[in-house]
Amino acid sequence: MGMGMGLPPAKPKDFNGSFRRLLRRLRPERKLLVLVVALAVVSVTFAILGPKILGEAVNIIFEGSVSSQMPAGATQDQVVAGLRAAGQTQLADMLSSMTLTPGQGIDFGALATVLLTLVAVYVLSSIFSWMQAYVMAGVTQRTVFRLRRDVDDKLGRLPLRYFDSHPRGDLLSRVTNDIDNIATTLQQTLTQ
Repeated sequence: MGMGMGLPPAKPKDFNGSFRRLLRRLRPERKLLVLVVALAVVSVTFAILGPKILGEAVNIIFEGSVSSQMPAGATQDQVVAGLRAAGQTQLADMLSSMTLTPGQGIDFGALATVLLTLVAVYVLSSIFSWMQAYVMAGVTQRTVFRLRRDVDDKLGRLPLRYFDSHPRGDLLSRVTNDIDNIATTLQQTLTQ
């Protein structure tokens, strides 16, 4: 092929069979795999809550900004009624759906509480995500270690004539690359 190109990657002849064998190799780690899934669910749940909480912070800022532009001493109902009388029904509908305090600005205390809650949610999501990756790294390393040990035992049992007819470097290169691909798949793809 030239230019350092190796053999093209081979497609699996029996993907389902290979996948079942990989699952059998993961059987000793099944309790930890269940833990990884549980950690992933918790992490994603916290990550999903983040934008909802951020929306609450945006609402506090927007409502405070709109409240500061309304005349002090008037109630929200009076402002909405005045807008309806002026023919601005869309603006009146929008203001009636909000919680406004005319004449006051942004409630920075409430905003700080919401933002601290948001930070806590994202930190928790990150912690659970890190724990998931940490546990999965251990599962992957132990599984790949067992796989490498089994391959080494298998190569030790091969007769010498096999190595006479096949280049040893090619065989070891393929084994190493295949096991590294399995490790990468377990570490990254399986958790996703």
